[in-house]
Amino acid sequence: MTLDEFFFQVFEYLPRQGPGCPGATEKVFSCLPALPGKPSVLDIGCGSGTQTRDLARLTSGTITAVDNHQPFLDMVNKKAEEEGTNVRIKTVWASMDALPFEPGQFDLIWSEGAIFIIGFEKGLAAWKPFLKKGGYMVVSDAAWFEPNPPRELMTWWESEGYVPKTEDELKEQIKNAGLSLIRIYRLPEAGWWDNYYVPMLARIADLKKTHGSDPASAAILDSLGHEAEMYREYKRYYGYTFFVMENPGS
Repeated sequence: MTLDEFFFQVFEYLPRQGPGCPGATEKVFSCLPALPGKPSVLDIGCGSGTQTRDLARLTSGTITAVDNHQPFLDMVNKKAEEEGTNVRIKTVWASMDALPFEPGQFDLIWSEGAIFIIGFEKGLAAWKPFLKKGGYMVVSDAAWFEPNPPRELMTWWESEGYVPKTEDELKEQIKNAGLSLIRIYRLPEAGWWDNYYVPMLARIADLKKTHGSDPASAAILDSLGHEAEMYREYKRYYGYTFFVMENPGS
């Protein structure tokens, strides 16, 4: 098993692959102005599809769920069949920076905790062309909540290769992308701890029993455990912010 395969094995068995919770998805969705009766929705970086299923419950439209890890898409398809939403949920294997869609195809583009993979500014620029005029985009990304974060926290983020920006900096990037900000909403702590890190720490404990003797696998597990500890210690300084945006009409 390669390290990439092991990494995905950690996350495939988690209820979700990043911080979030159904309550936050519903709250943010309620901030959207009226959508068409059956909107066309694109869920980018869907993972195993927790928020995809939430979106299917919140709208009667069609949802295109995109990820570049086929086992995640298989999980989305399986759940959709079980819940009877497979007629409305379609999965597409694709990279988020090379989406195979037509310009102006979607009424709503949604992405929870995934835009960091290509970067907030680049993601907005890459995805906006697929949004209809007057359509909406919702993304969540890490942001600083307070100034002057501790050096230990900054060092950890730097080691992760993705240092958050302030919400004001992200708002400026939204403006520069030609999108109009409607509202922001900070993910509650439960979306990080109860819904993400608690299951992750349990998964880490299980995998250490079977893979803990392998140095490379153990290093991945230790790194993920350290991530949880960083949040536990420094959650006042950062978190995920949802940005609700509109693509202005012509």
